[in-house]
Amino acid sequence: MTRLDDTALSRRGVLRAAAGTATAVAAGTAATGAAAAQAYDGWFSGDAKGGAVGNYDGTTVDRTGTDEVTIDVGVDANGGTYGFGPAAVRVDPGTTVSFEWVSNTHNILIDAQPDGADWGGHDPIENTGFTHTHTFDTEGVYTYYCNPHLTMGMKGAIVVGGDSGGGGGGGSDQPTVAADYGDWFTKSADGGATGNYTGDTTDKTGTDEVTVEVGADANGGTYGFGPAAVRVDPGTTVTFKWTSNTHNVLVQSQPDGADWGGHEPIENEGFTHTHTFETAGVYTYYCNPHLTMGMKGAIVVGAPPSGTTSGGGGGAAGSSVSPASTLWTAVFAGAVGVAMLVPVAVSYYRRTPAPDSSGAFDYEPGGDTDDQPAIPEADAFEPDTELGHDEYDPVGTLSIVAVYFLILVGMWAFTYFIEFLGNGPTIMG
Repeated sequence: MTRLDDTALSRRGVLRAAAGTATAVAAGTAATGAAAAQAYDGWFSGDAKGGAVGNYDGTTVDRTGTDEVTIDVGVDANGGTYGFGPAAVRVDPGTTVSFEWVSNTHNILIDAQPDGADWGGHDPIENTGFTHTHTFDTEGVYTYYCNPHLTMGMKGAIVVGGDSGGGGGGGSDQPTVAADYGDWFTKSADGGATGNYTGDTTDKTGTDEVTVEVGADANGGTYGFGPAAVRVDPGTTVTFKWTSNTHNVLVQSQPDGADWGGHEPIENEGFTHTHTFETAGVYTYYCNPHLTMGMKGAIVVGAPPSGTTSGGGGGAAGSSVSPASTLWTAVFAGAVGVAMLVPVAVSYYRRTPAPDSSGAFDYEPGGDTDDQPAIPEADAFEPDTELGHDEYDPVGTLSIVAVYFLILVGMWAFTYFIEFLGNGPTIMG
């Protein structure tokens, strides 16, 4: 990947410069967004106080445009229930944040906050069900931690204000784009449902270069883009990095005037494809070999509209089960049930009847027993009739063959369809 020389002006640099000349106050507010992430990156590493934060992946979850935000205290992270979820979040000034305890023996102590801020944290140790709330009015970066589990990396950060929420600085010069994907990530669209799309769009605005993994663990195997949906600024270079084999990147849709061609050849682990996204709008793409598994992604270029967040955008999370998948599951279960009942039905139909009161037998189902003589009892150790080697029951033999055939079909269907039952039957050769 080629980096711009320090003396050259990037497109993002021009945008930032234009935004900064509006007013001194606007420039200071706009700088908060990009600078904020830089300010707390060291906080989440093991070089800072306490351990490294395993559930911080460099992403600040954008919750701007929302009056109330919830952060879970004690989520599964860092080797146990030792995380804040999300670890880093951006909110607007005046947002009320509720810290909800979801596991035991945690507290919240403040590491740093902006001048003039009055957040006191919550020093007492609390357990599941407790809630602490605070309204964040002062713009800037707040870092905090759980004292009992600081060494495990139970740390968090809140960014108040900045350039992602449409409230300051360069917001008027940044195109706004809603994260509207329609039903792209659901089963009703092309391909299968995307299991690793949770309804949120990862906010990577304020970053010149972003990486998307191709072949991340998702959708029942290494069949995901990571993250599935991401928001970037115009002029951002996105690097698609193959982390597993036999994937490509094909473009499903892109804004008018955009020139992204994707990467059609199948590539393996270690390959990279880069593209600089200039045109604002929503881009959707997929991996052709694994489209049926739900290997789909989206990139939003531009800032979120005022009063909205970066997340969402139509379509339920990929974990929803479609009526079609339920139907195929029922058909499969019904076929197995029929295969199991066939021997029972044949046995019942062809079983030897019991004699009636006169000692006669009814050999034909539904027939009468007239003129059917009673069969004398055979000797104890000698059969009354001995069948030859070539004598057999063709109906019974055919029934057994049919049953084993159905069993083989069921095993084949299980082998090839089991991981696709949520997406409908698909044969992978």
